[in-house]
Amino acid sequence: MNDLELVPAASLFEPPYDGNIAKLLDRAVAEQPEQIAIEHAGETVTYREFSRLVETYTRGLRGLGIEPDDRLCLYMPNGIAFSAVVWACVRGGIVASPLNPAYRRREIEYQVDHADAKAVVVAGEASEHVVDALGGLEAEIVSTSADADHTSLPSVAEGGDDGNGNLVERSDDDVLLQPYTSGTTGDPKGVLLTHRNFRVQIATSVSNYSASPIQGDSLIILPMYHITGLLQMLSSLCSGRTLHLLRPDQWDPERVLELIDEHDIPAFIGVATMFSDLLEAYDPEKHGLEALQRAGQGGDKLPKPVQEAFEERIGVTLSEGYGLTETTATTHTIRWSTLGNRPGSVGQPAGHTRSKIVDENDEPVGTGEEGELLIDGPQVMAGYYKNPEANEAVFTDDGYFRSGDIASRDDDNYYYIKGREKEMILTAGYNVYPREIEDTLYDHPGVLEAAVFGVPDERRGETVAAAVVPTNGASITDEEIEEYVLGELAPYKHPRYVEVRDELPKTGSGKVQKTVLREEFGREYVDE
Repeated sequence: MNDLELVPAASLFEPPYDGNIAKLLDRAVAEQPEQIAIEHAGETVTYREFSRLVETYTRGLRGLGIEPDDRLCLYMPNGIAFSAVVWACVRGGIVASPLNPAYRRREIEYQVDHADAKAVVVAGEASEHVVDALGGLEAEIVSTSADADHTSLPSVAEGGDDGNGNLVERSDDDVLLQPYTSGTTGDPKGVLLTHRNFRVQIATSVSNYSASPIQGDSLIILPMYHITGLLQMLSSLCSGRTLHLLRPDQWDPERVLELIDEHDIPAFIGVATMFSDLLEAYDPEKHGLEALQRAGQGGDKLPKPVQEAFEERIGVTLSEGYGLTETTATTHTIRWSTLGNRPGSVGQPAGHTRSKIVDENDEPVGTGEEGELLIDGPQVMAGYYKNPEANEAVFTDDGYFRSGDIASRDDDNYYYIKGREKEMILTAGYNVYPREIEDTLYDHPGVLEAAVFGVPDERRGETVAAAVVPTNGASITDEEIEEYVLGELAPYKHPRYVEVRDELPKTGSGKVQKTVLREEFGREYVDE
């Protein structure tokens, strides 16, 4: 049971908790040092032990010459080590830049290079993808394991001054995290998220949890390199909760149901495909789920049949929310909406969020009309790293962030997301950008032309499809193209449907007609 005292959100913005958000973790450690902080794969650490681990890693990073405001990439799955390295960066004023652990050489190399990262931290031995990616870069490979062949954080920390583990003061405007998110065109962008951005999200969570009659453990299955999972980790530990971690690449709905029962977990956050799997695995004779009070999802559109079936069979409201990496996750949520759940809606703006819907001239549209969703608030990023052109394009003259999503709102200020302004593919909660895959395909010596697009998928919402034209004299197969992309990019980005064609449909000006391809692939592979 959580023993932290009730705390108004406003007090978490004032001394002694202002500045570096690591002070919020220190508060939890001081008040309940012997409570389990994290459990993962049978291993547990108390808050006292976790705090010591964080300070060890902080000393290790400083011992390696990594200073405040330097960038540090993390290539690690969900786990205790990942959590501790993130908090070590926060504590030491170092800017963490998480990498998707499914990334391959090309993706790793780009992010490490663009972020100007001093090192890449891995758990245990570095994968061949990291070693290959860093071959031409100056960044160092660092391990959280004392037994690894690479530089070891614990070993470096042993020779460091204890003072190096001390907290580095930060201002609200100092950057805390630099995740990467791709635009629909161009290269991936480094998102600059500040201590203020995270504080406003964490303070709301801490205050609501400490004042709630529902106080139970927390469960994370979403990837913590992604903003939603990472924010959930930070908020849970600042709230003094026991956090149970699972890895998304080891997704097991039966295990999730068991954990919810075993640890009286009151809330579950996932993506739409997870709820479909949970419904399939759910057995009322085996899974009581008495403690489960709410479930929420974001990242992709929640199918109405899944929502209705989940609520009917399990008896728990399943609601949607909305947010982006650039907004430090949540901007709109059903959970805090004043008039309850409205299926199909992502809810009203969170209390600290301002939003509006505008037309192509940035003029507000009427109720029920569609336009681009604009967002302003203390959780909106400071900007993109080393990208003034993108910053100029993404912020309006009055400071609102352009989401790139088409939305509408009703008379009660509930928002409804209609679709994406550009070509992004949203598959099982992952953002996939056709340009990145097309660039990869064009690097294949046998590919002359390539077009990548999304097609409907019953389980994933959308899935990736590709049509390619071979170079003269080249002989390539669908399977060869699939395997090639799998070797270059994360598995969720590879096209599930590939066709090698003599030509691609084009407009009179020579632009590939992806709408025609979507229709053709839809008839061939979806409408079977």
